[in-house]
Amino acid sequence: MRKTKTFLIDIGNSFCAFCELTDAGEFSKKNQIPTKNLTHECVQEFFNEALCYIASVVPDKDDLFKALKSSQCIFINHHIAMPLKVNLSSPEDVGADRLMTALGAYHVYGCPALVIDSGTALTFCFVNQNGVYEGGAIFPGMRLCSWALNDQTAKLPLVWVETKESLYGKNTEDAIKAGLYHGFFGIIESMIKQYRQTYNDIVVVGTGSGLTVFKDKLSLDVLDDELIFHGLKYIALNY
Repeated sequence: MRKTKTFLIDIGNSFCAFCELTDAGEFSKKNQIPTKNLTHECVQEFFNEALCYIASVVPDKDDLFKALKSSQCIFINHHIAMPLKVNLSSPEDVGADRLMTALGAYHVYGCPALVIDSGTALTFCFVNQNGVYEGGAIFPGMRLCSWALNDQTAKLPLVWVETKESLYGKNTEDAIKAGLYHGFFGIIESMIKQYRQTYNDIVVVGTGSGLTVFKDKLSLDVLDDELIFHGLKYIALNY
């Protein structure tokens, strides 16, 4: 069966992002829909009769793609052939998104590399000078922390993190914004500093919508919102 389109798909906890890989080996502008809205009808509409390379961290949504009888769906895991080696005690536990952002950084920007991805979770992934994925660190993302404050207390409002120059707030909402903004900036910048002190030639690559609010302050080498698609593209062109 001839596949008419090739898609690169990132199924995250909050959003499903995807783009089409062109015949020239480039990917189109990213589209995204809330993961909760990813239904059988939606998957049929967008991805029927296609070749799909999928990095998913939401197993419940995988079956929607497996049900596409006229499509070929390739799910990313640590077994897939790629130049990035994985040195973990339980490699089967590493998220496909973390593997693909690490591969994207390794392929496009070189190594050693620290990949910082801010979404539902804030993750730090380290690729050593030999192109080996050594592991990383995981922290709750800003939206998740904001939700926890709202859900687990009686009076604290749900807020969206914005740039906050002041170290304190004059009301509850601003106080939460100040805490989240400066707290997360401190976490991220502290990790960058420690990695740079340990690996002098490390390249620090940021990705994910959560870093946008910090983009002019963090000491990143590059901010690449399409990093995961660079990894998926490599797999699609070399698998």
